[in-house]
Amino acid sequence: MHRFKKFTALLLCGVFSLSLMSCTATPTATESSDITNVFEATTTAETSESTTVTTVTETSATSESTTETSETTTAATTTEATTTATSETSASETSSSASTSASTSETSATTTFSDEVSAIYTKNPEEKKNYIVYNEAFGGTITENAMNKGFIGITIPSDGANLYGNIPAEALEFTLFYDERQNLTLRDLQGRFLSATSTGDLILTDKPVEDNYQFWRLEKTDGGWHIINVGAAGNQALQYSSGTFSIKKVSNAKEFVFNFYEVG
Repeated sequence: MHRFKKFTALLLCGVFSLSLMSCTATPTATESSDITNVFEATTTAETSESTTVTTVTETSATSESTTETSETTTAATTTEATTTATSETSASETSSSASTSASTSETSATTTFSDEVSAIYTKNPEEKKNYIVYNEAFGGTITENAMNKGFIGITIPSDGANLYGNIPAEALEFTLFYDERQNLTLRDLQGRFLSATSTGDLILTDKPVEDNYQFWRLEKTDGGWHIINVGAAGNQALQYSSGTFSIKKVSNAKEFVFNFYEVG
């Protein structure tokens, strides 16, 4: 009987111990589950935050990219507009410049080549008619302005058949007179003689000079005439060089070739 009670007591103690262990294990499982749930919740929250951050970052990056693209497009459009405007302005200025240049050229041409004929080319000059003595190569005629033993020349436009525009006041018109030997004198509108001197000067004199220095003879040459002084030794002839009329030993150079244009 005593053993039965002891066995019963041990049995109860064992049952109690198992019950106690069961009670103790359950909370442990619960705590583990709770920790797992908390970890998962935290992980989910962090994942959500990461996703949110990523979304925000992507949104921000997209927004910045869009803004940059917009700014680039705007800059490109502005550049194109500026370039187009500059090109149009340049083209307009070039066109205006070309138009002005053309207008200036036309005005210059009109001024230089007037329709008004002032003198007409004469193949064989005649006595007692008024002429402009003209160098075809340089377009120059003689004036009364003295320089370097001669006279300064002045240009009058010509097309080979006519002289154009008003004859300058300083330009000399000569009337031709021949003597019995067919020597020629050139007298301006004031009656002065175009003459040479023994020292090789070219002068205008109010009266004839000695030794035939006021006489000239015409010799036909290619393109016109040589005008050779009768009194001067060494075949001295009228020459137009470096803008000045003088007398030099004649040659076939264009500086010595002259024509006569009759003044109407």
